[in-house]
Amino acid sequence: MNGNVLVKKLLFGKMQKGQLILSVAGTALGLFIMMTGVMMWQDVRRILTEKDMLGDDYIVISKKISLLNTLSGGPGRFSEEEVTELKALKAIDDIGAFTPSKFKVSMELSADYGKMSGQLLKTDMFLEAVPDAFVDIEKEEWQWKPGNGTVPLVIPADIIKQYNHAFAGSQNLPVIPEGMLKKVKFSMRIGEGEKTEILEGRIAGFSNRINSILVPQSFLDYGNKNYSEGKVTRPSRLILHAQDPTSPELMQFFRNKGYELNEEKLKASRTNALLQVIMLAVAMLGVFIVLLALLGFIQYTQLLAYRSAYEIQTLHWIGFKTSDLHKPYTRFSVINLAMAFVSGSLLLYATHLKLSEELVSRGFEIALNGWKTALISGLIMACLMFFISFMAVKKQVETLAR
Repeated sequence: MNGNVLVKKLLFGKMQKGQLILSVAGTALGLFIMMTGVMMWQDVRRILTEKDMLGDDYIVISKKISLLNTLSGGPGRFSEEEVTELKALKAIDDIGAFTPSKFKVSMELSADYGKMSGQLLKTDMFLEAVPDAFVDIEKEEWQWKPGNGTVPLVIPADIIKQYNHAFAGSQNLPVIPEGMLKKVKFSMRIGEGEKTEILEGRIAGFSNRINSILVPQSFLDYGNKNYSEGKVTRPSRLILHAQDPTSPELMQFFRNKGYELNEEKLKASRTNALLQVIMLAVAMLGVFIVLLALLGFIQYTQLLAYRSAYEIQTLHWIGFKTSDLHKPYTRFSVINLAMAFVSGSLLLYATHLKLSEELVSRGFEIALNGWKTALISGLIMACLMFFISFMAVKKQVETLAR
């Protein structure tokens, strides 16, 4: 009989298969839970940072209005130091300032459109501008320079919904679809008294990002320069482009500074933080179970060697090296850890398929790729478990062989 086969039979003759199955199953379960935690951590973080998943990548911030602002007659404004501090944040990619109009503006629909409702629609307007990169319409539609007779405007999409579903009916006005609104032309009177100018206005698009009536920065600079007596002031609102707009750390910074922003962003940030904590807890639970499984696996292997203490001593006395005696245990660990890793990986992939199916059934067309990282982390953990088990059993065999 081959010497290695004889050694194996002698060393593993007292092995209890029930304990072995429980040990492998516990290790597989621990690896599965740990890998699932890593997978969900990766995928949930990516889902939360997807554009329009918990809000887009843009945040509008302002300072809280206090009694001091009421007495001073204006909102709190951002200083150069505060803007510089915001730019230094790693989470912020770009910053734009809102420029308000300092001149009087009124809008009036032409008589043809007024006849549709039997009355003339005329109203004062307040305009703002932000750098062109922050406006969510085609850049070709967003051009103006002095001498152009037509001024493009972007209005909040919510205003159209409120007009059509609430205001129009109460004022006996017609409802207007968005496509038709883009074809409507109206006159814009800027300035007042003798210093006025009449231009044509058109709606270039509708914004879901900024809740304000916007005009190109070039037009607002022109109007403020030629039709306003007011001084240029520091901005009271800023628009930020963030890598992760719902980052709990970023939201905490805003709270510490007393900045105001969209409440939906705050809710999304809390949801993001809660989900991250849950994912971290799942991953930590998986690591804890893996450590328990590792401890149980090592103890089982050591117990197996201890039960064969007489055989180990006898084989060592008749000339077998300790390296020859612990090799069977090394192969035993490799095979069983491989079985545990494969079993955990199959469970992980089945979970991945189920989660993908559930997301698709609920309308989320998102590819989940976190399982790849999870498999790598599981493989690293299995290798670490093997190394620790190998060192423990090697020391145990050397002790018993004396």
